[in-house]
Amino acid sequence: MPAAASRFSLRTWYRTPVRRALARQLYFSGLESLWLVLLIGIAVGAIIVSQLHFGIGQSGSETLRLMAGLLFGELAPLLTALILIARSSSAMASELAAMRVNNEIWMLTQFGINPVHYLLLPRVTGMLVASVLLAIYLAVAALVAGALLVSGPNALGELARLGDALSLSTVVMGLLKTALFGFVVALIACRTGIRAGGAMTEIPRAASRAVVSSLLTVFVLDALWALL
Repeated sequence: MPAAASRFSLRTWYRTPVRRALARQLYFSGLESLWLVLLIGIAVGAIIVSQLHFGIGQSGSETLRLMAGLLFGELAPLLTALILIARSSSAMASELAAMRVNNEIWMLTQFGINPVHYLLLPRVTGMLVASVLLAIYLAVAALVAGALLVSGPNALGELARLGDALSLSTVVMGLLKTALFGFVVALIACRTGIRAGGAMTEIPRAASRAVVSSLLTVFVLDALWALL
């Protein structure tokens, strides 16, 4: 039984514990973060419009075009990663560190359950999917807020014209960057929690290390992405 449980296949996703763990991660990292992402998106849209349109005097259409490229190319992936680091990374590391301290991970292995399949796989996948969806919601919220401030009743028309100005490659590359950030943040949190020591004081330390390591890694990756 332990040997069979250690092998990964597509059937792993059909196991009820794995599906439940994935659903919990999507709910916590995605759905519960949605209101915060929407509020931040609205604030970002208002800030950009106030600086470019009302402050500098940039035209409304040009402001929205620049904002769309900036959002999908840089702001949405980075802000989404920061939100997930603040909300989910520390919680994920603390949870796994507590399981490590209480020997729950060791017990899973004794029952022939692979901790990678049951603990890490659904959390990393859930964080990756949630990050992509949240980045889309953040960008859309910012664009809608900006269009309303710039054009008022004609906001829908301005948003429709963005389809011609915003290239598909910019959107795709931005979402790929978001997925990379979500994957790396989840991986760091899981690794930090799993590798925690056996003392109770390791739980908050694991959360702190996960946040700091994730922040440094995301900014380094963002800089390398821009250069390459």
